[in-house]
Amino acid sequence: MNAVPHTLEDSATPPGFEAVAVLGDLAEGTVLQRVRATGEAICLVRHNGQVSALSDICTHQHFSMSQGDVMHDGTLQCAWHGARFDCRTGEVREGPAESPLPVFRVRLEGSTILVGPRSERIGPRYESHAARVE
Repeated sequence: MNAVPHTLEDSATPPGFEAVAVLGDLAEGTVLQRVRATGEAICLVRHNGQVSALSDICTHQHFSMSQGDVMHDGTLQCAWHGARFDCRTGEVREGPAESPLPVFRVRLEGSTILVGPRSERIGPRYESHAARVE
């Protein structure tokens, strides 16, 4: 169910990126789990006209972030203990988590969502790589 649909694979995909979903799978204000070819679980978040990708594992106690909610302020709330993370940078906005969620580079090609390498960590957050939905 969370595997990448085979029809998304394309030889034109930029190196280091893989197709993981289409925009129709991810409504505004929602979160969606996908599993990368490496086996790593990520969650896609669509908020305020942008798509971002973060690790699906809460840094507090390893609960699936895709089970949580996207809040009106652009944070992703863990369903287990309520930790909140910025959807674009992974920065902790509310404990009990102390470490940011890893963020991944995101590109849109038409309606296809591509996820690439992990962003660089800059202190308490990761470099933002959200893609604007046109």
